Amino acid sequence: MHARVITFPGNHVKEVVEFLKKIDKKDFEDIKGHFVLADPSNEKTMTVTLWESRDTLEATMPAAEKVAKEIAKDITGMPPQIEVYEVADQS
Repeated sequence: MHARVITFPGNHVKEVVEFLKKIDKKDFEDIKGHFVLADPSNEKTMTVTLWESRDTLEATMPAAEKVAKEIAKDITGMPPQIEVYEVADQS
């Protein structure tokens, strides 16, 4: 299992959630789960998506980068940080 974490500067949780509800999901059909995390004290919003394999995650990277750039342009005004992790443990 692998995770893509996209961090957006600013406290824009509501706006990011609403934006994500409107995107075309066809590029993300193989997603195994997703979360939107908020850190109001540090003014960060993060999205975490879970994928069965690194290959599946990588195949969706162009679409994820496009969505992240649109959120940056329309909502945060600042570039996001995109990171990829291997899930070491899951309950």
